[in-house]
Order: sequence, then structure tokens, then C-alpha cells
Amino acid sequence: MLKLMIRQLLHHPVRMLLSMGMISVALLLGLVIKGLATGLMDEKIHRTEGIGADLMIQPPHSSYILGLGENVMPDSMARKILEVKGIAAATPTATNVSFTNRFEAVFGIDLASFNRVTGGFDYLQGGPFTGPYTALVDNIYVNTHHVHVGNTVDILDHHFTICGIVEHGKGARVFIPLKTLQDLVAPGKCAVIFVKCTSPNLDSVVEKRLREFDGGALRAYQITKMSDLTTLITTSSFLGLSQFLLVVVGFAGVINFLVIFLALYVQMLAQTREIGILRALGASRRYMLNLFLGEACLLCLFGGGLSLILYLVVKAIVLSIYPALSFLLPVSAVLRVAVIAFASAILGGAYPAYRASTSEPIAALAYE
Repeated sequence: MLKLMIRQLLHHPVRMLLSMGMISVALLLGLVIKGLATGLMDEKIHRTEGIGADLMIQPPHSSYILGLGENVMPDSMARKILEVKGIAAATPTATNVSFTNRFEAVFGIDLASFNRVTGGFDYLQGGPFTGPYTALVDNIYVNTHHVHVGNTVDILDHHFTICGIVEHGKGARVFIPLKTLQDLVAPGKCAVIFVKCTSPNLDSVVEKRLREFDGGALRAYQITKMSDLTTLITTSSFLGLSQFLLVVVGFAGVINFLVIFLALYVQMLAQTREIGILRALGASRRYMLNLFLGEACLLCLFGGGLSLILYLVVKAIVLSIYPALSFLLPVSAVLRVAVIAFASAILGGAYPAYRASTSEPIAALAYE
């Protein structure tokens, strides 16, 4: 039966290729969006964990996506919590987002305390801040924006001179002095305080002590263990993203259903006499049903395979243009898309398969 299915599809190669193309494009849309969303979240988690802190303190109800929080905490809190037993270092960090050229998260850091928490930057070129309006950028920012040490960049409508290029993975891609960012957006305030414990195993203990510190002054604050970020940063962290992904995958399923339905329905009408011959030769209704449903699944399989190839091509093209982006396509996501695709394929092929299986041999042979 498999050979017959393949011959049926190859009998009209243009129709088969068009059907495969439409199926693959519909599935490709879901794969690219899911891969990009998952990749960006995974990259954000790794960059945040790369800071090297054990805990981070944020205002109540803050986003775990650094750069989206408000600068409302006093930076003096970082010095005060050093009194808590088990804390080795703490650094206040102001955050903001620059929309110049591209969306970029900007960290305002106190370099000395930031180095104590993170272990310091790995400088690829240049060195630390040399003035209030100097900036550090990571190597991915350099590849994306094609800048070098000594170049001027616009950040928050101000000109900053790049004084150093650092290895990526310390939270943000752009760093400027804490005082400078505070003067621009919120004097004396910060969005997050990164805490380094004397031992990583003490993070739960130190978290409890922080909540009890100074009569419970920090109880309302959001204190997060960095080891928990992988479970906290998900598609639901981005408002509406989960629903959008669901709509896209559903849209792909509907297109898959319509393409297979039309392809097999037209094939059933065009091959009515051939169906009559098969029925006259003893092909059962079940055999005809399986034949057409098998063709639907084969079309879906070929289209799905083509969509994976196109995904790799699109990924390579996008990353060559925008190195700062990241793709990660989990196997579970591919399996979910595959299940939806095959379910829609079977539904799309059900009616043509039913019509073919119920064809009477005499009537089919007399069809003109």
C-alpha cells in the first residue's frame, strides 16, 4: 500500500509540491516563533545567571526579565544588607531600556561592588570606565552594531564613548556608570540588588535572614534565588506570548487541514475511475479509507520535514543578520507541532477518504 500511496502523490508532482510547500510554510511560522521565543528566554536566563550572584532583590511584583523593572529601591540598601550574616557582597544595579537603533537593556553599575559579586569582566579590548559618559559593551553588541573602542554610541539620548569590550554573559550587553544612569532616570535609586553569599549553599538561609532583617523591612520585596530562574522565566513571563504561540500553532493546523482536504478532494474527483477499478478488483472500503488517510499523513510528513529544513535555513539567515538573537527549539515543541499537524492531516483527509471508500464500483467506472 505504501508504494501505491507514493505513486498516487507522484502522479501529480506539481500538486504534491505545492501542498508540501503550503504545509511547510504554515508549520515553519510556528517553529520559528517558538524557537525564537525559547531561545531568547534561555539566553536571558544564562545571562542573568552569568552575573554570578546567588540572590537578587527587586521591588514587589517586578519582572524577572531584567531591564523591565522600575528604579525605585534606594541604592544605600545594598550597603545596609551587608550586615546580614552570610552575605559576602552586594551591588546595586539600575536598569533601563534604550530604543536607539535597537531594543537594548542597559545596566548602570557600581564597578567595584559589581566586580566583587560577579568576579569581574573579561576585557577583550579596552578597560574599565574612564568617565561618567563612558560605556562597556559586550562582544555580541559589537558584532551586531559594528562598533569599536573609542566609538560613540547613543544611549538614552546621550552620547557615550565605548571604553571597553567585554565577554558576553553578565546580565546586559551595555553597561554605564551607576551614578550616570541614576542622574538620567532616578537619582539615588536602583532596580535590583545582586547578592553574593559566602557559600552558594546558603542562598535559602540568607533569603530567610533578609526577610527578617531590620524588623522585616524587606519582607515585601521580591527576593529570588538565581537557581530558580529556569522555572520562573517562561513564555508566561511575556504578557500574551503563550496565547500568541497557541494562536500561531492553531493557525498552522487550520492551514494544514485545508491544504490536505483540498489536495485529496481534488485527487479523489480526478481519480474516480481509478478508484472504481480498485473497488472492482476487490479493494475493500477499509482499504480505500487507509489509502487516502495514508496519503494525507505522507503529505504532512513530507511538509513537516521540509519545514524543519526551512527552519534551519531561516535560523542561519537571521543569526547572520542579527547575532544578538538566539534560537532554541525544544524537542517537546517539535513533537507538539507534529501531533497537531498529523491530527489536522487526518481530519483534512477524512472526508475525501470517506467519499473514496463509499464509491460504488459501477458508478465510479461510469464517471466521466
